[in-house]
Amino acid sequence: MWWFLYGLILGAAGMRIVMWVRIENVKVAWYAWLISVIALIFGTLAVQHFFASYAEMEPKAAKMGLLFMGIPAIVLGCIALWLFITV
Repeated sequence: MWWFLYGLILGAAGMRIVMWVRIENVKVAWYAWLISVIALIFGTLAVQHFFASYAEMEPKAAKMGLLFMGIPAIVLGCIALWLFITV
C-alpha cells in the first residue's frame, strides 16, 4: 500500500514539474532530466533497501545501503536542482 501511495505522490509531483516547465517556458537541458531520474532511482532504491533490510533484522546492512545509495541520490538531486534553476 505504501508503494502505491509513493507512486501516486511521485506521479503528481512529476506532472507538476512538467506543467511548471511548460507554463513558465523554462528551457531545461536533457541531461538535467536524466540526472533527476537517476537521483530518483537511487533514492527509491535506498529507501526500499533500508526498510527491507531493517525488516529482516539487519540494521547494519540497512544503514550501509542507505549510506551508499542515499548519499549519491542526494548529491545527484542537488546537481539536478541546480541545473533546473540555472540552465
